[in-house]
Amino acid sequence: MFPSGKSYFGHVFRRKIVVMIRTLLLVLLAAVTLTSGVAAQPAAQSPYGRAERRDPIFLRFDQMAERYWVNTDTMTASHKAVAVPLPRQCAFLYADSYSKGQMSESEVQEVALSNCNRRLAELGPLGENYSVNCQCKVVISNETYVVPRDTLPDDSYGPISIFYRDDRGNVARLNGVARYGALIGRDRSVTFTVENVRAEQVCDGTFTNEGPKSGKFSLSCFGGKFSGNGNYERKAGAPNDHIVARGQTSRGLPVVLVIGLPSQLAAGTYGGI
Repeated sequence: MFPSGKSYFGHVFRRKIVVMIRTLLLVLLAAVTLTSGVAAQPAAQSPYGRAERRDPIFLRFDQMAERYWVNTDTMTASHKAVAVPLPRQCAFLYADSYSKGQMSESEVQEVALSNCNRRLAELGPLGENYSVNCQCKVVISNETYVVPRDTLPDDSYGPISIFYRDDRGNVARLNGVARYGALIGRDRSVTFTVENVRAEQVCDGTFTNEGPKSGKFSLSCFGGKFSGNGNYERKAGAPNDHIVARGQTSRGLPVVLVIGLPSQLAAGTYGGI
């Protein structure tokens, strides 16, 4: 029974109101949680310090550095932002944005983030190279870091696929992530390592520069059980800046390395050795 003056229907109505309010609060909390994962804070509120021209991220992406620091059409923009996929091993592409007209800082950040997400999606799935979830985030706004600097790459990273023929003539493939020096094409020699999708180091090698966009490479994998050497070339533009290396294994069989394209795209473009 209900106390005098209180009806069953009133009790049910109050319970429905409580449930509705609780549901609304949960929805709002979820929305805030999702937004906080991608939204960048204003540069003026960031405690992470100023960006510099010689920071690793600008050495890695020299065309972006040119727009950000040198090109007068963009460097003087009221607001400018850079977005890359994180965590750091995912940062193999970027998107930069510069204000036009009365664009606000947040609008410029949104453009950079949207373009980064679009570029990442266009390259296809990353699961054969990465065991982590790669997500674009705004990392620099108005020459200020808006994420902790220790979350950013201090070297260059990129998805790698190695295609080679085994002793039976079958095409084999090794997928993973490459880590290498940021100045390929400018430093005389750059070492690199390869981790498989389980983050186990399986290969190491060297790029030796012979020109701005080309040179020699050597590779050793699985404790020396598999090795190769040949020539590499840096390719700029669509679908993404990447490195293609072609050569032979120690047994005289063909081998191809592709750094900067996810495995499915690399296989469709260069996998027919």
